[in-house]
Amino acid sequence: MIEESKTIKEKFGVLDSVPVGACLLRDDFVVLFWNTCLEEWTKIPRSKILGTKITTHFPHLSQLKYATRFKQIFAGGPPTIFSSQIHKHLIPATCQDGQQRIQQTTVTAVPALEAGVAEEEIRDWLLQTLELEPDGTFGVGEPTSAFLSGEYRPSVSSSIWPGVNSPSFYALLVIQDVTDLTHRIQAYRTLRDQALEEVKVRQQVEEKLRSSQLFIQQIADAAPYLLYIYDLTQRRNVYVNGQASKLLGYTPQEILQMEMALFSSLVYPEDLERVEAHLQKFPRAQDGHILELEYRLKHRSGEWRWFRCRDQVFARTADGRPKQIFGTAQDITEYKWAEDALRQQNERELLMATITQHIRESLDLGEVLNTTVTEVRQFLQADRVMIVRFNFCTGYLCAAPATGAVTVESVAPNCRPMLGETLENFCFDEFYLEAYQHRAIRPIADVCAADLPQDQIDLLAQFEVKAYLVVPLVQGDELWGLLMAHQCSPRQWMQLEVELLSSLAAQLAIAIKQAELYQQLQAANLKLERLATLDELTQLANRRRFDQYLEMEWCRQAGEQTPLSLILCDIDSFKSYNDTYGHPGGDECLRQVAGAIGNAVDRPADLVARYGGEEFAVILPNTAIQGAVLVAERIQLKIAALQLPHAGCQVSPYVTVSFGVASIVPASESGPEILIAAADQALYQAKRLGRDRIELYQPDPASGKPNGTVTPLLPADFSLPNTNLPSPTSA
Repeated sequence: MIEESKTIKEKFGVLDSVPVGACLLRDDFVVLFWNTCLEEWTKIPRSKILGTKITTHFPHLSQLKYATRFKQIFAGGPPTIFSSQIHKHLIPATCQDGQQRIQQTTVTAVPALEAGVAEEEIRDWLLQTLELEPDGTFGVGEPTSAFLSGEYRPSVSSSIWPGVNSPSFYALLVIQDVTDLTHRIQAYRTLRDQALEEVKVRQQVEEKLRSSQLFIQQIADAAPYLLYIYDLTQRRNVYVNGQASKLLGYTPQEILQMEMALFSSLVYPEDLERVEAHLQKFPRAQDGHILELEYRLKHRSGEWRWFRCRDQVFARTADGRPKQIFGTAQDITEYKWAEDALRQQNERELLMATITQHIRESLDLGEVLNTTVTEVRQFLQADRVMIVRFNFCTGYLCAAPATGAVTVESVAPNCRPMLGETLENFCFDEFYLEAYQHRAIRPIADVCAADLPQDQIDLLAQFEVKAYLVVPLVQGDELWGLLMAHQCSPRQWMQLEVELLSSLAAQLAIAIKQAELYQQLQAANLKLERLATLDELTQLANRRRFDQYLEMEWCRQAGEQTPLSLILCDIDSFKSYNDTYGHPGGDECLRQVAGAIGNAVDRPADLVARYGGEEFAVILPNTAIQGAVLVAERIQLKIAALQLPHAGCQVSPYVTVSFGVASIVPASESGPEILIAAADQALYQAKRLGRDRIELYQPDPASGKPNGTVTPLLPADFSLPNTNLPSPTSA
């Protein structure tokens, strides 16, 4: 056993240098080899585990599912893999953060050692069997020897099995820590930690590279990234590992043959300047100092791949100047794609939120549409963005919209505006009628190269449109209109732009619907307000509106201490009019009298209202008694000019009206009812004195009661001051 352990240590000691766990088991599960990596992982020193059964330390390995597979290995069977998905912890080991390492384990049948087998032969065989799996783990690939291929069994003439007809086998466990790979979804967050691990691995590789060319070749080809040595003086690569074939599609020999044309052949043109600036940093770099750079390299297929290189000085000239750099280049294309996709998504979401917020800040349809075209044109940097509103045709033979009008647009100063243009038979072909139902977007990169109807091409040519993007605005099953972006030069529309407009169209359709509903609500409210404040027959303000307005003006005039006047007028003998001409005739009479009163009152602040039945009222803010009388006279003249026949009137053969006029400077301690009572008293006096006349009444604001003096309007008397009334002021 001692001799066997010594031989195994000599033969398998090379596995102490690889960054994977390695364990050698005899067919009775006794541990023959336990490498440094496993010591570090499991905290079980080699001295404690060698010569003992591994099931003593890890009892679960005695389970049938493991024992059966190991039995096949001890019988010389093909390699078996314990995948990390099913057997995460074949040899349980704890990371520094306390989590269990997730492992990918390959178990290979290794011939039991015999005398006469050369150490170099065993080591060469072991290293050649270690290859890198596609997922970045170490595993056992296709063996190079015929024996290991499974198609050949050792014979007496075998150089490895001299004199042995039925060789016995060990089980070699090669364990790769794939914790980071298993959590690849978090790789972007842990990229910095991974980079530190890569530095450690590369530093180990550098030490081995300086001591053993064979080690360089075997380990470097197994690394999951490009390893290279670049000569700064010769400006060419002097070494590239085998990963060049997988990552770039070129063999290492092909890359070395490119010599000084390497950069011009493989590096993305826009990155050449940054690569050159990167190389210029090394004359000032200290040993061990790592310089990083991200750039693009061209794959043999023509695809550009992103790489992150980490370089440091590898060799210097006799006078200490950097001569060669050693570096690694990791393919980060998928990270870049994910990063770019995330950035675009964030940009789109931010822009969508901004535009949507601006759109929804207003319920005015015109403002919503103008905000949309302005924001979209700014984002797209387009020459024109406009909204086409469809004009739907009618009739059972019309199944599709016939025309559309440019409702709003945002246009560059050097472009001809299209606002107000009517587009006939434009965007109404079968394609659009089918496409809008599925919310399809039609990006046209070049109008001249697109298969468009000639009338569309001619219309676009008038406005120098070379490329456009059309997004349908759909409300339910109805095609409301189109959102269109124009470019006066050919343009390849980006997917981000198409997706943005697609999302925006849905939000805009909602905003348009909300604005239209708001307009309908406003119209309905206005109609309700009119119904609530207008008299249906005469279309004058009703009694409710009269009371509200008089109260409001009473308070305002009381604060300003200005006069407020009121005229009450009543159609004389109106009951007789109804008896003579019927109620329809009476209604028509009321409408014409209301129109005459409204025509006689022309100030915006004055209010004409139907006070009740055949009685009307006029509120005259900031108007003294003389001004109110003048208004009453104008009304009287307007009604007289109508010459409405009134056979039942005892005063005149035509319709006449009696007036009661009152005026007061309101006091805050009283209410408008004293003004109404005063005007009503004056009207009563006009009726009593024979109708078809104007009577004045001036209430006493101090008493709060209508106990002033009624004064008839006589031409000789009105020009004279009335001792019962304050001096009148002009209106």
